[in-house]
Amino acid sequence: MTAKPSIAIFGKTDMGCVRTNNEDAFVAQMLWDHNTYLAIAIDGVGGYEGGEIAAAIASKTIPEFLSASSNGERVELLKQAVTAANNAIFEAREADPNHGQMSCVLTAAIIDVAQKQISMAHVGDSRLYSYHRGELKKLSHDHSIVGFREEIGDLSEEEAMHHPQRNVIGRDVGSQKHKVNDDDFIEAQVFPLLPNTTLLFCSDGLTDLITSATISSILRGYETIEDKADRLINAALNAGGKDNVTVVLFEYQDDETEIAEAEEEIKAEEENESTQMINEDEKVKENNMSLRAKSPQKSIGVVLFFVVFICGFIAAYMFLYGRVNMLKSDIEQQKKNYSDSILVLQNTIVNRYNLPDTLDNRDVVQLTIDDLLRQNDSLRVKLFESEKQREQLEKEVKLFVDQIEALKGTIIE
Repeated sequence: MTAKPSIAIFGKTDMGCVRTNNEDAFVAQMLWDHNTYLAIAIDGVGGYEGGEIAAAIASKTIPEFLSASSNGERVELLKQAVTAANNAIFEAREADPNHGQMSCVLTAAIIDVAQKQISMAHVGDSRLYSYHRGELKKLSHDHSIVGFREEIGDLSEEEAMHHPQRNVIGRDVGSQKHKVNDDDFIEAQVFPLLPNTTLLFCSDGLTDLITSATISSILRGYETIEDKADRLINAALNAGGKDNVTVVLFEYQDDETEIAEAEEEIKAEEENESTQMINEDEKVKENNMSLRAKSPQKSIGVVLFFVVFICGFIAAYMFLYGRVNMLKSDIEQQKKNYSDSILVLQNTIVNRYNLPDTLDNRDVVQLTIDDLLRQNDSLRVKLFESEKQREQLEKEVKLFVDQIEALKGTIIE
């Protein structure tokens, strides 16, 4: 059996610890049926009895207008109702000079449970908050310089609460006649009604004295909606109660819807992850197919390159090897010629000077030969250059072989 959502609405106002009258008012009621509700927090402006009268006119006019008009967009109907209240207050202040300064500020909403929709109409510095999953969010915008500075971060919440101009407002209901869509009049917005949400409508007598953190801690509790309203007002009174304090709470509990939405979110995430995995698998398959298609061509190219490379290497090596051998032969021949020349020269000197063929004489002959060679060392220079050429060529061959080996290793990898 499916459990029905739990709905509760409750409002309360208090004069505070300083004021001698209460200029606040509220509306907390079912509207057209058990799925639609009307919540309004009203703060009268004008002092003495003026603000109280303006708040009373608004709290009477708006519900009456809406009760008689149920066809149309919720937010548009609410704007029309607020405009009707505005013009009723204006006519009343025009008719009574004693109440020439009276007006009010208000935050009103039609809550449609069936459509899961919150239609808001807001003028001034009263507020609408939404508390959902531990998060308190301000849905309305203060129509004041201090409130604007707080919203953009120019003032902290504490600074705004104690600012000397915090109650100077830029819009009100009743100070002048209006049409529904006049600029700088009604702030109208539509918000989704999420399951397990608490809505708080309040006057500035609450938010000028307690912080959003305190409000969150109270709404987080498990007390009844009436107890939460009492705790909010008592917190403001304990902080000084300098103004009238008004709160309206609306609680919408629907665990099955929230569970279903959570399951849908989980399912969507799983489907998303599954889709991503399928896409990744497809990409892998495409890459593998691409690699298989390209592999034969790549293999043939590598083989051909390797064959050409080896042939070139062999040809170059044979050419260099032949040059080295030729140089070696040339050097050996030059050495032999050098030795033969020395021997011939020795014999010539011995025979010319009739020297005995002894070791000492040979030493003298060698000295003579060395002296002759120093005078004409062209043969030694030639031998030296040949040796240098051979060494350089061997270095080039070794470097070439090393490069070939490195390149061969790269190709194999």
